[in-house]
Amino acid sequence: MITDTTTPAAEAQLRALRAMTPQRRLALAVGWSRSVREMSRAGIKRQFPAHSESQVQRMLAGRLLGEELATQVYGPLITHG
Repeated sequence: MITDTTTPAAEAQLRALRAMTPQRRLALAVGWSRSVREMSRAGIKRQFPAHSESQVQRMLAGRLLGEELATQVYGPLITHG
């Protein structure tokens, strides 16, 4: 895995995570997941500024779920132009 974190820093992060309650770890994971979704959505909007909100949402679903599952759940991505 490619990382910009040094081994001592990664070990300190792991110790800190292990010291947290399961509830706190879950809250962090939910926050990280939300941040990734927001960054992905912003990237899609930047790359495709003419897309509607529903198209952006569908593209995000394709990135998060994989295109095959997103198509099964939400239908095909429809773009114009």
